[in-house]
Amino acid sequence: MRLNDSTDMALRVMIFATAQGDRIFTIDQLVATYRLPRSTMMKVVNALTRGEFLIAQRGRSGGLHLARPADQISVGAVVRHLETDFGLVECMRTGNQCIITCQCRLIAPLKRAMEAFLGVLDDCSVADIALTPADFPIIGNATVSRLGATQ
Repeated sequence: MRLNDSTDMALRVMIFATAQGDRIFTIDQLVATYRLPRSTMMKVVNALTRGEFLIAQRGRSGGLHLARPADQISVGAVVRHLETDFGLVECMRTGNQCIITCQCRLIAPLKRAMEAFLGVLDDCSVADIALTPADFPIIGNATVSRLGATQ
């Protein structure tokens, strides 16, 4: 199983958001922290907002923050929201062309493995993977402060 890059970014955003506590942060702070393209970060943040993991506040003092406490957001829920394909092998996806699917003994163990993988993530909250603001690296000549801003 491999998570797509958007899911990877989404989990990093959730880690960052958790480190901010109740403070608002911006996409620009995420881009500076993780050194990722702004356009891609905007898509990921948009997906997290649509999934009701983050709340976006518009306006001059706007920004982002967690939609609910981090201990109430499961990593599994974030992964399920961002991932588009859990079909591990061709027969588990649409357009199955495999000639042995009807008698294949591999499908059931793969399905159980996927369920186990997601089950472990379901048992893990975003709070469980949280970092402190001090855990974030120095960015250029600046550090990420507790507020998430660069100084």
